[in-house]
Amino acid sequence: MPAPRIHYLVPDYDRPSWGIAMLYEHVALLRELGHDARVLHERAPFRIGWYACDVPVAHLDALDSPPAAGDLLVVPEVSAARAAALDWPCRRWVFVQGSFLVESGLGGAAGYRELGFERALAVLPFVAEIVERHYGLAAALVPPFVAPGFFLPDAETRPRSRTILLAVKPEYGALGAPDRELFLRVVNRELAARPANGWRVEELHGLSHAAVATRMADATFLVCLNTHEAFNTAVPEAMAAGCVVLCYDAVGGTEFLVDGENAWVFPNHHLWPLIGKLLALLDPAPERAAELGRLRAAARRTAERFTRAATRAALAAAFAPG
Repeated sequence: MPAPRIHYLVPDYDRPSWGIAMLYEHVALLRELGHDARVLHERAPFRIGWYACDVPVAHLDALDSPPAAGDLLVVPEVSAARAAALDWPCRRWVFVQGSFLVESGLGGAAGYRELGFERALAVLPFVAEIVERHYGLAAALVPPFVAPGFFLPDAETRPRSRTILLAVKPEYGALGAPDRELFLRVVNRELAARPANGWRVEELHGLSHAAVATRMADATFLVCLNTHEAFNTAVPEAMAAGCVVLCYDAVGGTEFLVDGENAWVFPNHHLWPLIGKLLALLDPAPERAAELGRLRAAARRTAERFTRAATRAALAAAFAPG
């Protein structure tokens, strides 16, 4: 009898998203562990183009045969109802990366068991707790990782440009959040009043993952204004790269961020204190270099908790027989 195959259903979404990349990376890691795993996209010949991950990709509209009864289908939380509608005999697990995305993927169901799911994977402890308490499914913890390219050996000591990177997903603006526009208007006005300092704001959008790593390796600060995230990937990536972070707690950040220790962290939408802290940090006080150095070192230690090896070990445990 052939070994069961693991199929990861992945949305046909080609904008940079580390959540999508993690689905690909799960497949790559499972294959390293000896499992027969592949990505399933909706329509041929789609595969993500912004992130290089050499794994087998099949497509729902071009399958020779559906997954067999002993196979396992793993789906992201946004696709739970979509996967449940597939008339396949295979087992089903759900991978929950964003607790705020669960309801949108349930299609009106009260929980995952109603849709035929038998187990969940969750990226952080608070996400696992939500899935178990509110959606009726046991959840194994499989943490995400920061891509190795962000971990620079000289991240804490390399020269930095006077650049403030701004990261905020466009979806927040579409929902009416004014934070990005206010930040740009106020901070750019403040910087224009002190041109001799040479500071500038640069928005992070439309870049490849490698280009983001390059910008974080050069910039001094990252300001992240996302508010409803689990891992909030740009934050730990900046921490790995030595780019000092000012951000909202964004719910999931409370799992690993400590204000004043590894980042400067503010409650969601508390934009004015964040701007005030940033502007204070731009003043070249004698103690500033030591303050930033201390924070960079702590941030690096935090980012080092989220490695590919740790994700691999968690997947090995979650997919172990029995």
